[in-house]
Amino acid sequence: MFRNYYHYFVAGLPDIFLDDTEVQFHMLDFKHELKENLKSEDYKLVELLFLPYDNQKLLQFLDEDFENQNKLGNYSFEDFEIEFSDERKGILPSYMYEFVEIFNDEELSKNVTKSWEDLLTQMYYDYVLKTKNKFLKQWFEFNQNLNNILIGLNCRQYDLDPEKKLVGDNEITRAISTSNAKDFGLGVDLPYVNDIITQAEKENLLAREKGLDQIKWDKVEEITLFDYFTIEVILAYTIKLDMAYRWLELDEEKGREMFRKIIESLKSGFEFPKEFAINRKNK
Repeated sequence: MFRNYYHYFVAGLPDIFLDDTEVQFHMLDFKHELKENLKSEDYKLVELLFLPYDNQKLLQFLDEDFENQNKLGNYSFEDFEIEFSDERKGILPSYMYEFVEIFNDEELSKNVTKSWEDLLTQMYYDYVLKTKNKFLKQWFEFNQNLNNILIGLNCRQYDLDPEKKLVGDNEITRAISTSNAKDFGLGVDLPYVNDIITQAEKENLLAREKGLDQIKWDKVEEITLFDYFTIEVILAYTIKLDMAYRWLELDEEKGREMFRKIIESLKSGFEFPKEFAINRKNK
C-alpha cells in the first residue's frame, strides 16, 4: 500500500515532553501547519483527532450556547447552522447528523438511556473506530478502554450501575459491568489496566491526572516505535502536543476549577470534565 512520507516536516518538529514548561508554537498554529503540509487524505486522519472539540461545540449549538467557540475543531457554529437546515451540504461526519436527528425527535429521544454527551461520545467512537489507519484504530481503542475502566472504578466505588455510562458494547465493557475482580478480569487482555488502577487510586488529583496522561503518552510512543516520517508519527506528535498544552496552560485558577468539577462528577453523574480540552488560551 502506498504511503506518504514527510521527511522534512517530521525532521523539523521540536522534541516535546509531558512536563514541558514551554512549547514553541500554539496548537491552533500547528493545526494550520498540518493542513498546509499534509496530503489531503492524511489531513482527514488528523481531523479525526479534533472531532471531540466539534462534539463539544455541537452540544453548545444545540443548547444555543454560542459563547466561547473553540477554534480547534474542524467546524464552526455557522457550519452547523447550514448543515442542519435545508441548505445542507453534507460536510459533517455521519454520526453528527444521526445524533441531531435523535436529539430533535421526541419519539427517538424517548429510547435514549444515556446523557446526550455520553450518547454523542459513543457515536463518535463508533465512527472513528471504523478508520483503516492502524495507529488511530489502536489509539481510539486504547482511549475508549481507559475511559471505560475509569468509569467502572468510579461506579464500583459509589455502588452504581456502570452500564449507562460505559461507551460501547464489547468484551471489555461487559467485563467491567459484571466482574468483581479488582482488574475486572482484564489483566491478560489489557496489560495496562493495573497501571490505570494505580493512578486512579491516588488521593492527589493532580498526580492522578498527570499519571493517567503519562500512560497515554507511553502508549502513543509504544504504537509508533517503528514508524519513521509517516503520517503515524505526525498523528502521534499531535496527540502528545495536545496533552503537553493541557498542562502548560493549566494555571492555578483553572486547576482549582478543574478539580472541583472532578469531585462533583465523581459524586453525581461521572461526567468526566473537559477543562483540559475546552478551556484554552488559543480559542
